[in-house]
Amino acid sequence: MPTTLHRAIRYGARALAAVLAAGILYTMFVYHSLNIFTPPERLESLGRTYQLGNLPPLTREEIHQRHSPSHREYYTLEHVSNLWPRHPVYQFQNDTIRGQATTSAYLKWGDHYITYSLSGAP
Repeated sequence: MPTTLHRAIRYGARALAAVLAAGILYTMFVYHSLNIFTPPERLESLGRTYQLGNLPPLTREEIHQRHSPSHREYYTLEHVSNLWPRHPVYQFQNDTIRGQATTSAYLKWGDHYITYSLSGAP
């Protein structure tokens, strides 16, 4: 093989490695974690930072069961942002507070929701 072809293959391999490394670093930045296969320790939603809660993963029904019927009457669990395209973030919202951060956030991880609590003041 001519040296030009060797050089082209070498540069192509380096470019591919650089693109893969940049993608992994970006994903680690978004997840705030070195392990991108577990829920992150913290997430940002609606301009606020949330810390991972101590509760086990919950289903949507279990989240609703944790709140009183009057809470469900005034608030609905709505999709407010995305951590990543396949991991939406949910918060309780209504017409009065729509688009504002609340004290809890729920990250959809597979079929379950991971609970996060508000961290710090604005």
